[in-house]
Amino acid sequence: MEDDDVSDIAEKPDSDDEISLVDLAATLWRRKLLIVAVTAAAAVLSVAYALMQPNVYTASATVLPISGSSSSSMLSQYAGLAAMAGVSLPSGGSANPAIKIEAILKSRSFAENLVAEMNLVPLLIEHPEKIKMGTPLGVAVEALQKTMSVSTDAKTSVMKIVVKTKSATLSSSIANGALDMIQRDLADRVLSSSGKNIILLEQQATEQEQKVLAAQKKLTAYQKKNKFVQPQVQSAGSLQLYQALIQQKMTLEVEISRLESALSSDNPKIVSAKTQLDAVKKQMADFEKTGGGVGPSMSETPAALMEYANLTAELELATKVYGGIVTSLESMKLQDATEKVFVEVIDRAIPPERKSEPSRAMICVVGTMAGGFLSILLAFVLDAMGKLVSDPEVRAKFSVAKQRRQPKS
Repeated sequence: MEDDDVSDIAEKPDSDDEISLVDLAATLWRRKLLIVAVTAAAAVLSVAYALMQPNVYTASATVLPISGSSSSSMLSQYAGLAAMAGVSLPSGGSANPAIKIEAILKSRSFAENLVAEMNLVPLLIEHPEKIKMGTPLGVAVEALQKTMSVSTDAKTSVMKIVVKTKSATLSSSIANGALDMIQRDLADRVLSSSGKNIILLEQQATEQEQKVLAAQKKLTAYQKKNKFVQPQVQSAGSLQLYQALIQQKMTLEVEISRLESALSSDNPKIVSAKTQLDAVKKQMADFEKTGGGVGPSMSETPAALMEYANLTAELELATKVYGGIVTSLESMKLQDATEKVFVEVIDRAIPPERKSEPSRAMICVVGTMAGGFLSILLAFVLDAMGKLVSDPEVRAKFSVAKQRRQPKS
């Protein structure tokens, strides 16, 4: 008899297995108290949870990263003039400065310096003394990295430093502190290889400048001592003057010899010629000793000219070395200017007047809706379990399904 009932049930049309909207509505109506109770409980819990959440205030600072490479077009206008001066202008870099700045802002070392400088440990951690794992500084740094975020607009490269804390004043203070620190960090940080050599080149230029000044002083002192202004010209002029004195002496000696052959020794002409000859000899002696008052003596002139040439060569060499260092320094400064990165402040952070989080109304709505869906699902589950326990027809359906799944012997 039971086999016939089972076969009759199995032969019922498939339409009996379909669930109608009326059945669903009836199930919900029967479980209306459960649905209302669960939904109300979820609403109460949502309201309590929303009220327990602290207010979060968001402050943001807006900056525009700028790289010196943006001035490469301006520098290129002076490329011809710089080439004439022996300075090669570097080309501007193509790296996006926002990438460098964002990497610095997100680094742990930057967060550690910011926490230490602003003393944020007691502001970010409620009970630092109760920390068991790690140090208060490390926990504060992790809290800061979660609190502060950096975003960059891909089109405009405008960067925002956003800070979210429970205090409006603290949020704006951290954002502005990060802004000030990144400006100082970029000013002190050497981001280019040329910048590393500028200080060294400046020291070398200063030392070489002192050498040039020392060589100039040495040459000036030598010129004053030996009365040299233009040694080559002075030497040529002194030699011509000395040659003229020799020629004059020879002429007077010949004249005196001629007069002595024709006149007596006390003749006034002979006496005058001998007086002139003595004067010329005296001039020659003085010239040989003093150089005629316009330079060194005739015996010292070759050595003096050689020493003067050495001092001049030393000064020229020092000047050329100094010029090369200055040229390299200017080139490095131009390259460093094109690669330096800094930020232009567009908006500093101000304490927000309204909270940004949480949205208590949204929490209540979402929690209530979730409770309602859960109560409906629970109503259907309980109804299905009730049918399974009390309805023999449902048990029979499960029995038929079980027999179908069993393999035939």
